[in-house]
Amino acid sequence: MDFSYDNLVKQEQQLVLPEFNSDVAYKLGMMMIDRAKKEGKVIAVSITVAKQNMFHYAQDGLGPDADNWIRRKSNVVYEYQKSSLLIGLKLERENSTLIAHGRNPNDFMVNGGSFPIIVKGAGVIGAITVTGLPHWDDHEYVTMALAEHLGVSIQ
Repeated sequence: MDFSYDNLVKQEQQLVLPEFNSDVAYKLGMMMIDRAKKEGKVIAVSITVAKQNMFHYAQDGLGPDADNWIRRKSNVVYEYQKSSLLIGLKLERENSTLIAHGRNPNDFMVNGGSFPIIVKGAGVIGAITVTGLPHWDDHEYVTMALAEHLGVSIQ
């Protein structure tokens, strides 16, 4: 997968849902969990709308800090309306940090793995977050599930 800044911007333009509800949350969450099980990987998935849990699943074997990582990554999506990875790359391009933007690293994490739920006509309504893998892979799990659900191809 291409993790360049421009490609991450393109992903957010492509991965726009026509609608979102609890059935879509469940389908997307289970797609990621089923993939992790098939690949022998251990992850946690959280899908929230307006910070309300729509789906949460943590596989056995995750450390006790998984929910904290989810919270910190998804806070970035809610604050900036962009993926946590994209914001991390943006700050890197600007030679800046979360602290320089007045954000406490105890509450915000710019590692990959949280992606905005973007609904056509409504904009960003929530966040889909994965943790447990290297952060590039966390991001890829989310974007691949969205792409599969939408029937689109992404890089």
